[in-house]
Amino acid sequence: MMRYFLHLRDHIDEVLDEEGIELPGLGALKKAVIEAARDIMAGDVRNGVLDFRYRIDAQNEQGDIVFSLPFQHAASIIPAIEH
Repeated sequence: MMRYFLHLRDHIDEVLDEEGIELPGLGALKKAVIEAARDIMAGDVRNGVLDFRYRIDAQNEQGDIVFSLPFQHAASIIPAIEH
């Protein structure tokens, strides 16, 4: 198991994950990052906001960013059909 830290960032601010999570590998990490991004976005939507400026950077114990997910890549956007 490896420990990863999921940092929430935009172009100005960041919220650093001080505890991290232990996961068996990169596949599990990607799944956890996508779920975290979607959870954050769902909370924002309940408040009437969806901000695609954010991303989650997953850092390993050595300090390397091993996966980065911009929020815009965490969901598919289906535009309305105009009549």
